[in-house]
Amino acid sequence: MDIFRKHREKFSRHLSAEDTDKEDGNDQDDGEARELRPSVPRRQRASDPAISYHRTRALDSSFSDSRNPSVTGSDFANIGSQHVGPSPITSPSGSDPLGLTPVYAFPNPILDIIFVHGLGGTSRGTWSWERDPSNFWPPWLADDSDFSRARIFTFGYNANFNGQYTSNSILDFARDLLLSMKIHSGDGHQGDAMIGEVPFSGRAPRAWQRNSDPWQLPIIFVAHSMGGLVVKKAYVLGKGNQQYESIIANISAIVFLATPHRGSAFAATLNNILKASPTGSAKNYVAELEKQSGSLQDINEQFRNICGNLELVSFHETIRTNIGAGIKKMIVDKDSALLEYPGEISSSLIADHHGMAKFKNPQDTNYTIVKNVLRWLKRKLVKEDTKSLAFTFSQDRAVGKQNTLGEISVEQRLMKILGIAEDIQEDLDNLTERLLQGSCQWLLQRQAFQDWVSDAPTTSGILWLTGNPGAGKSILASYVIALLKRRSFFGSCQFHFFLAGHRMKRTLAYLLRNIALQVALSHEIFCTRLLELHENTGIVFGQQKATIIWEKIFEGILFRLPFRDPLFWVLDGLDEAETPTELIKFLSKIKSAARINVLLLSRANKDLITGVRDFLPTTVHEVISAEDNEDDIREYVISSIQKILPGDQAQEEIVQDILSKASGSFLWVRLALERIRDNWYTRDDIRAALTEIPGGMGPLYKRMIELIAEQPSQPHKMAVSILTWAACAFRPLGVAELEVALKPDFHDFYSLEHTIEEVCGHFVVVKNSKVALTHHTAAQFLLHNTSELPVTIIPSVGHQHIATVCIDLLSDSSKWRRAFSNMQTIQQSNTSSHNATSFDEYPFLSYALTFWAYHFSLSSVESDDLLETILSFLEETCLLWINGVALFGSLRVLTRSAQNLKTYLKRRASSLAKRSTPSLTLTRDSELRQWANDIIRVVGRFGRNIVENPASIHKHVVPICPKESIISRSFGSRSRTAFSVSGITSKKWDDCLARMTMGEDQTASKVLCKDTFFVTLVGIDGTLIVWSSETCEQIRRFTHGEYVTYMTSSRTSNLVATAGFKTTRIWDVTTGEELYRLPKARHHHTRTLAFGPDDDEILVGYDNCLIQCFDLATAREKWQFSAKEPGSQDHNCARYMAISPDLTQVALVFRGRPVVVWSIQRSPSKFIPPKRCVLTEDSMRSAEEGDAWNAPEVALWQPGTDHLIIMYEDTKVVEWNVRDDEQSPQAHMGARGMVLSHDGTLLLTSDVNGTLSIWTVPDYRLTYRLKYEELVTDMAFSPDGTRFYDIRGTFCNVWEPDALIRSQDLDHDGASSHHDTINSEPVISSDDNTRIPITSLVCSSSGNVYCCGNEDGIVMMYEISKGKKVRQIAKHSSSTSVIQLAWSASERFLASGDDSGRIMVKRLEPPSSGKDEWAVFKLLDRRIEEAVDQLMFDAKGGSLLIAGRTTAYVMSLRTKAEVCRARHPDQQEGLWINHVTSPSLLFKIDSVKLCQYLWKTLLPQDGSIGGAAEALQLNDLQGKVQRAIRVRERWLVLEVLSTDAGNASSQHREIELLDLHKLHETRKKIQGLAKEVRYDRVRGGSSRSSLSALPNNCALFGGHLDIETLGGAGFASQFQSPVAGGEVDSTSDPAWDLSTYDGVEIDVGAGDGKVYTLILKDEEPQEVRDDGREKAGINWEADFRVGKSSDGNTKEEVEAKKIWVPWSALKATYRGKEKEDAGDFKPAEVRRIGFMMRSMEISGWNYDLSLRESILQKPRK
Repeated sequence: MDIFRKHREKFSRHLSAEDTDKEDGNDQDDGEARELRPSVPRRQRASDPAISYHRTRALDSSFSDSRNPSVTGSDFANIGSQHVGPSPITSPSGSDPLGLTPVYAFPNPILDIIFVHGLGGTSRGTWSWERDPSNFWPPWLADDSDFSRARIFTFGYNANFNGQYTSNSILDFARDLLLSMKIHSGDGHQGDAMIGEVPFSGRAPRAWQRNSDPWQLPIIFVAHSMGGLVVKKAYVLGKGNQQYESIIANISAIVFLATPHRGSAFAATLNNILKASPTGSAKNYVAELEKQSGSLQDINEQFRNICGNLELVSFHETIRTNIGAGIKKMIVDKDSALLEYPGEISSSLIADHHGMAKFKNPQDTNYTIVKNVLRWLKRKLVKEDTKSLAFTFSQDRAVGKQNTLGEISVEQRLMKILGIAEDIQEDLDNLTERLLQGSCQWLLQRQAFQDWVSDAPTTSGILWLTGNPGAGKSILASYVIALLKRRSFFGSCQFHFFLAGHRMKRTLAYLLRNIALQVALSHEIFCTRLLELHENTGIVFGQQKATIIWEKIFEGILFRLPFRDPLFWVLDGLDEAETPTELIKFLSKIKSAARINVLLLSRANKDLITGVRDFLPTTVHEVISAEDNEDDIREYVISSIQKILPGDQAQEEIVQDILSKASGSFLWVRLALERIRDNWYTRDDIRAALTEIPGGMGPLYKRMIELIAEQPSQPHKMAVSILTWAACAFRPLGVAELEVALKPDFHDFYSLEHTIEEVCGHFVVVKNSKVALTHHTAAQFLLHNTSELPVTIIPSVGHQHIATVCIDLLSDSSKWRRAFSNMQTIQQSNTSSHNATSFDEYPFLSYALTFWAYHFSLSSVESDDLLETILSFLEETCLLWINGVALFGSLRVLTRSAQNLKTYLKRRASSLAKRSTPSLTLTRDSELRQWANDIIRVVGRFGRNIVENPASIHKHVVPICPKESIISRSFGSRSRTAFSVSGITSKKWDDCLARMTMGEDQTASKVLCKDTFFVTLVGIDGTLIVWSSETCEQIRRFTHGEYVTYMTSSRTSNLVATAGFKTTRIWDVTTGEELYRLPKARHHHTRTLAFGPDDDEILVGYDNCLIQCFDLATAREKWQFSAKEPGSQDHNCARYMAISPDLTQVALVFRGRPVVVWSIQRSPSKFIPPKRCVLTEDSMRSAEEGDAWNAPEVALWQPGTDHLIIMYEDTKVVEWNVRDDEQSPQAHMGARGMVLSHDGTLLLTSDVNGTLSIWTVPDYRLTYRLKYEELVTDMAFSPDGTRFYDIRGTFCNVWEPDALIRSQDLDHDGASSHHDTINSEPVISSDDNTRIPITSLVCSSSGNVYCCGNEDGIVMMYEISKGKKVRQIAKHSSSTSVIQLAWSASERFLASGDDSGRIMVKRLEPPSSGKDEWAVFKLLDRRIEEAVDQLMFDAKGGSLLIAGRTTAYVMSLRTKAEVCRARHPDQQEGLWINHVTSPSLLFKIDSVKLCQYLWKTLLPQDGSIGGAAEALQLNDLQGKVQRAIRVRERWLVLEVLSTDAGNASSQHREIELLDLHKLHETRKKIQGLAKEVRYDRVRGGSSRSSLSALPNNCALFGGHLDIETLGGAGFASQFQSPVAGGEVDSTSDPAWDLSTYDGVEIDVGAGDGKVYTLILKDEEPQEVRDDGREKAGINWEADFRVGKSSDGNTKEEVEAKKIWVPWSALKATYRGKEKEDAGDFKPAEVRRIGFMMRSMEISGWNYDLSLRESILQKPRK
């Protein structure tokens, strides 16, 4: 018997699914002890030296700190809600627990995986190699990023075939499995919830299984052997039982491991053995495994009919199992292990029956196969966006704060660029908190929603849900957002709520900025591109119009990125948007590389229905009915009543009463429940409350008003005041802000929040310390429907009250002067902090500064007292207000406030016109208009300075303002100015902001506006000058190389195209780099250029009517179109061509013919005749007379329409509707040139006299006219339409009239017309074009007079005290500019030099007792061969130094002869100054030294050219002397820029004083003038890098990347060339020949854990740009990383690390992108070797890499 028992045990172990041993008790105890460790078993094996296994990080970096393997089960109680990482689960008592046991959990999971063992198995032993619990493999899955957000469970049941008789069957085990899943709620671990369900926390969850409840998760089973039958039976049972319906619905996939679907031949043998055993007995569940078992057949038949929605994967064994006595058999053969159902996926594992569920280590091939199958299932069920930066917005911000750029996080930087100041999650959180679990389910059943949420390309991308007010649309929107955020794996979701109480959020521009921010926070590539755009152009979108935001961000970046998964946009409250029709038009323009699905929710009004029908015809429209909300409202009412009246038997009666009046309105129900909550004391109270609650929102609001009116006087007064603020405020106020605002009327609230709840009748709610009305319909009711009620809120009175409160607060001058001074000190000492933080100490201050003028604009225009109050405030406190706004950091507040003042005046003028008696305050109205104009002028002229130093508005701005400006009249005599200004000829502000000369007598021919730049085209060589639109400073020049006939720019990117006679070139305007060059094979003139929609192609139109499309990357023609009729012999050349913005049409202008418009056909299949614009007067002309009497000159397409605006030879303008062939002639404009604004709403024209006029489109009403008598060559509008530019001769003028401020620019409801302007009547202005620009200036030593040289060659003298003209001193040729002036110390001689090299010296005699005027006598007239760089008299006034670019001369004034000359190649960088003590000497200072020279010879003092006995080396300067200025006789002011000024994008500037009396003493630095000086595209801030040679043949590459300034996108590199290395002389070809080597080896002495790049260049250096930087070329790169000890690396990993880089490992790149067609690397021609550090690899700022050997060359083997 003992022998039989031993044989039976061996046989049964192999026949069963598991390796169990009933006598293995000690092993089980050890296993239990091992299980009670804090981390999962596999992780202890990770460090086992016998296993080559390194555990990868299981989590995203967002959670890396929170996943702590040392946390034990007891620690979870202490961690609580702060624990955001996954939870490794400790084992319960017993190593193989029964039931459902978690082994790994994640707090917000996206998937549940359940492991079910088989016959004889256990919940852990089945899945452990060699029965070792440390080899328990399910937790290994958590180390894979695909499963790190899953929950993993095992299910254990008593399937042991040893022991006493049991009647359990597969049916019983299946029931146990269902019950365990049903009742599971965890043990308090983070993330515990019912199986297949996400724990609801009020936050938007992130996963979603398609076509299921959004709060449920997909479930995957992994079942071994008989466990598969248990799972199948459980699925069958659950399908037929309503209690398990929700669980079964979430079962999505089953993986079968050797499951005997058709039984096993060994089951009968096992049962026979069990019967014969004294201690055993036959088991029902074993009998069910026999072949032809009825139970199996029943399970299979039922399962087959219901498993159609499941993903099924079956694995079969391939190795026979050892069953004892040397016998090996297949336990479950292939035929039984496979279901052979349609859609089943089947395969094999190289394992016996035991090994199907046991894996040795993570490198086990079988484990890899099973893991990959699970990964495939997971991605199919839960598609995850791996590009996401974070998973919810709250976590987005956590990531952003951790990934900081210096002190500013990525999110903060994005918010600053996009002008978003508020928490984007707050609005969603407020709504999500009100979302009941299980509500809104009806939406999932709508086919339209199922289609919209799917990624099927055939479905409509826009779904519009409409419903009545209060129907729960916003709640429904939050539900959808939560739904989509749970399934961020299947795309990302962005949202926006148009809030009636927050006027800024109602604007289209804010919506676009909000969406852009959310996309940037969830898609790294878009974030990077957006930061690069800002870095390259400096553009900030917070002040841009919606059209510019759409073009630059959405069309220019977002729509071009091919995201793998779609974007879902949820836009709620479309009817509350400021311009909903404009939004609909924008949505109709979406042409995106990635799919974008848009959900709109709103009321359905007439305008929206029309707009959607016209512009979005494919939109699916669904109506939210009362029946849809019925169940949700019922659940909401029941839940609320149960909380209000727990246990009351009358609950059902109350519920029915409320539902009968609800009419599908959640809002009505919520307010009704609030009334019941206030009256629950007795049943009579409840009945009374129910009776008096009227049906419908209007009656309910009316009743709420009546209840407020019934309150005592003080609460009633409080309620009215609070309601006024809530209804009229620009944005919701904080509780602290409102308390300050109410302080003038009510003092010392005990609890304002509680007071609001008590007195405001549920009209007002407080959420997150913000006070707002309960619904947007409440605001409409209070402001427009209370005139007949006991509580009346008049909007104009309410706004007037708020404006007065704001003004009173700001009028405390002494308080705010001290406060603002302290704020500026704090901000200057801590520049990284956000400006708004300084205002936290003063609640309501920022609101008062920002919105007082808004409320004033909507106040009653009948009140003269209010006007007096505002004027008094401006006269006393305007400068202080500007100071405060500048501290806040947004000067747009000032411009917007000025607009508000003009809006008030316009409303007031309209009201006064209706009065029967004239007003007595018209003069005061005029003063207010002057204040509005002055505020706009101050921002335009001094805005940049005020932002840098807000207090400068008091000290520096007022003296420069025109004397007759109201700001100068009010503050000129009492402002604390640091200086005074005299001699300003302009008494009033003019409209010319700046006037730029092109230089060197160059004449500009064209001007082009591009983002934050404007570009002028000059010269016959096609030179483009790029200017900053902010400072009007020249930034760079680049040259086309031939005369340019046409230039244009891309609407969406930085590209500018120029067309010459031989080539068309494409430039990056931010760098001046030429990107593409297209040779021009045809001899026809280019008439038009247009970029393709993705800027990867360009359309070129020629005067022979041919249009070619070129691929920019290949410079090859893609297609061409000839705008001529077939067979036409017409050889007329088009004089003008214009391609429509959508690139579908082209307009051609011929002399003497009508304008024709052709449809551009890329591949013409049939001839489409053109359309002709035949004027009425030409319609009767014969062919002999010609087609057109009035010849067209120019044709412009109006953006967004099919309209063409045509200018004719007789100055008439015609707007032609091309589609409908309708004409609108305008004969009153007198146009000889014209240009449209960016949005097409303004037309700028010039006439034959140079007068400019601006007309509104389409009514062509004159709004502004500028009289300026000089012919206009070209014109352009700025992108925002607030400026325009013109070219006149050698000048480019920048005009900024306040008349260009239009009402649609206002951020409130005051805009009366889309095309309206602030000014009711046209503004007529003029400019004095007789003023000649000053080109040089010099003051007398006495300080009484000064002389200036002009551009027309005149030298004029003026008084300093009054600025009065004294007399003319000299006159050069009128075609030259006086560029240098010098005045002798005795004031007897004045020298002037012009740009032609002519020098004139005059002898002067000042006024005396017998003379009233200065006398002027000719002394010297000489010409040199180059322009004059400097003129200087010696100390005695007997000699004159004339310095040119290459040669210096000394002239004697007594003999008028040349004394000496000296040629100095470096003269261009030198400055000559007189010696302080020795009259015979003079100094020459250049960028590195200060030397002494002799006046009589211009030689160094020691007599030789090369030496200088008294040379003062300036090498200790931290940079290079850029400029030097002599101050009086003693001091020299040096402007020092950081080293390598020619190559750096931005240098640090220091101003130093050099005492010429004490040359060898320390120089003094002038504090407060240090600044970053920008020179080129990348504003590198303090970025620097170096490759330094060290002793012992070592080197150090390191430096500092200013990541904050670079925006996270930048690099630093340093190179070594053969010449620099000394290996070849400068006359030979500078290249290393490394062809005898296989590669390079880098010996790194010490690394810092960052990724570096080795770069080799095998081509000759590229051309050097104007800024000293080399143009881009081909790099051969290889990345490498060397760790540091602090990262936990081994000693071997840190020390003596040698990096071997074979030639084959080098990759060719161009401008950072891999270039596949670069050819082969040429090791024989290595011209430079270097290293690079990219900013994306830096978590901090600094980097350093120590190299033991710079380059080690490895010999070829």
